Amino acid sequence: MLLTSTTVGLTLLFGMPAQASSITVPDSIIVETVNGQNVGLKNIIGLSHGQQLVEIQYRDLFQDNADDSGHWVRSGALYLTLEVADNQHYKLTTPDIFSADEAKNFLNNPEITLSVNGQSDNNVVLLTSSQLLTQLVLR
Repeated sequence: MLLTSTTVGLTLLFGMPAQASSITVPDSIIVETVNGQNVGLKNIIGLSHGQQLVEIQYRDLFQDNADDSGHWVRSGALYLTLEVADNQHYKLTTPDIFSADEAKNFLNNPEITLSVNGQSDNNVVLLTSSQLLTQLVLR
């Protein structure tokens, strides 16, 4: 009986899931880092509570015609700042992009949709490195 209550106590102490938050991105988005830490190639990334700086890259392969092997459209580093609350699920969505020209137009004004727990879709502009640096200097 003592062993069972000790096991239950340790499970409650160490086995309780944290109220973690996460962000989901489409296949065309790669999350490079969160607060400067590499996260690997995942579509769902855990986030800590508080302000987070998410570095992403857009990339997608487009074929102009049937006999074309296609070509990649890639962005440089793009940044998203989030104020993350506990136990929230954030989802990034790009606009519908069907051609390389549409992808290039998107990268000229990289605006995505951010939803929280499947609700409250907000349009968010992603920042380039220089835009982020300017924003930080002006604070």
